Amino acid sequence: MYDYDAAYASDATYFGDRPEAILDAHMGEIAPGGRVLDLGIGQGRNALPLARAGLQVTGVDPSGAAIAQVREQAAAANLDLSLVQTDFADFEPEASFDAVLCFGLLQILSRSQCASLIHRIFAWTRPGSLLLLTAWHVDDPSYERISDTWERVGLHSFRNAQGEHRTYLARGVIRNLIPGWEVLHHQEILGPVHDHGDGDEHRHGTIELVARRR
Repeated sequence: MYDYDAAYASDATYFGDRPEAILDAHMGEIAPGGRVLDLGIGQGRNALPLARAGLQVTGVDPSGAAIAQVREQAAAANLDLSLVQTDFADFEPEASFDAVLCFGLLQILSRSQCASLIHRIFAWTRPGSLLLLTAWHVDDPSYERISDTWERVGLHSFRNAQGEHRTYLARGVIRNLIPGWEVLHHQEILGPVHDHGDGDEHRHGTIELVARRR
């Protein structure tokens, strides 16, 4: 499996230092002082700005390095975040959330895990809550390489010998996966060129979604 602990230890801004663009654009729609769940908090690039804005942030990540780095940054800025080191499938919140962030996660889960997570997110929210989500679509430049070299385990879903998954969504299908949500923003684009750590530059076929629970 991919070693996120090592990746985060090697680069303090492995996935960049700016929040997701759709979070910047829609942060003001989250209820003031509301509870926000960041699934895959990473190094805190989305969660820390929310905490600075006075929101109650819970961050979940299986990486101990991620949790430690966010805790250190939060302490230095005197911010109060709730941090949980656990696998996403094992997370069980004590109360519902006003917004859930799910960035960069669906593409590393199996197809069935994606469906399960979306179902659980619905259960963790209430009417009026926001879902902010990104995923990869089938026109992602990596799709052809992955489909040729990894084992197919579901519709546009693949697994390698180390047990890692890559799951892509057909164009437009994300709307069918979120019954009970009103779509506020949805676009499917070829994202900007970027890199991670000392890796090669690349870009992704990105799905952006913001929805409000009915």
